[in-house]
Order: sequence, then C-alpha cells, then structure tokens
Amino acid sequence: ISLFIKLIANKVLFGNGFDIHKLTKGNFLSLGGLKIKSNYKSIGHSDGDVVLHSLIDAILGALRAGDIGEHFPSIRKYKNIDSSLLLDEIKKRYLNYKFLIDKIDCTIICQAVRLEKHKKSIKKHLSKILLTAQDNINIKAKTSDKIGSIGNSKAIACWITIKIYKL
Repeated sequence: ISLFIKLIANKVLFGNGFDIHKLTKGNFLSLGGLKIKSNYKSIGHSDGDVVLHSLIDAILGALRAGDIGEHFPSIRKYKNIDSSLLLDEIKKRYLNYKFLIDKIDCTIICQAVRLEKHKKSIKKHLSKILLTAQDNINIKAKTSDKIGSIGNSKAIACWITIKIYKL
C-alpha cells in the first residue's frame, strides 16, 4: 500500500494563487480573460486581471515553479499586456500536455462590482482556455461587507486553489 500511496502522491499536485489590485473609474473590468462592463477597472502593470494572475500563481505553485512576478516582472515588455497571453505562455512552458487540470476553486472578492451574473461566463471561458470540463471549475463571488480597501470599493482580490494531475 505505501508504494501505491507514494505513486499517487507524486501524481496529484495542489497550488494556491492570490492577487489583489486597486480599482479606479473605468469602462470594464478584466476578469478571467473576459472584459466585463463596469464603472471600474483594476490598476496593474498588465491588465490587472486578478483571476488570471491568481490562476497563474496557483499553477506555478502546484508545479513548484515560482510565482508570476519571477516569470513576468514589471518591465516595459509586459506593461498593459493581456493576462491571457501570460497564461498561454505558462501553459506552453509548463503544462504542454504533461498535466491535467482537475479542479479549480476560485473566490473573487469585490464590493464595487456585483459579479453573480458573470460567474457562469468566467467559468465557461476558463474551461475553454484550460481544456477542462466546466464541472471542474467553481467560481464564487464575495463582498467584504464594506470592510477594508475591498469593502470601500478601492480594490478587488481573487484566491484560487487548483488540483493538477501529472500524466
């Protein structure tokens, strides 16, 4: 039994990712690779997509490959870049059919923008770009009950936990 457990333990990987960005007045919010109509936008070196940034960190964490800042530092090359391109690069470098994304649990925390009506479209888009079933993805939208910078509509955050199988 211990050999079986050892084999399985090396094949199942878990990672966490977290990101937070300031909010300012705008026309849309980048979330999960989508542009969501909004009176706010997030401020970041790239497009400020907290979902994709958290996802990238979760993947890198599961694979013990550092963090997003190591791979995409705040340099001119990445200024205002679409975070979908960053995720594509991570997929090419690390996932390239050697890994299967099994489960994603995503919590988006935002007071300023009501996200319940966007959860399904984010889930569907993530499923498509990650080549995993929609049933493998859970999207939660929370507020912070008007506490702190998120609660005062000055920030948005995301936390993702991911389970990956090594093939």
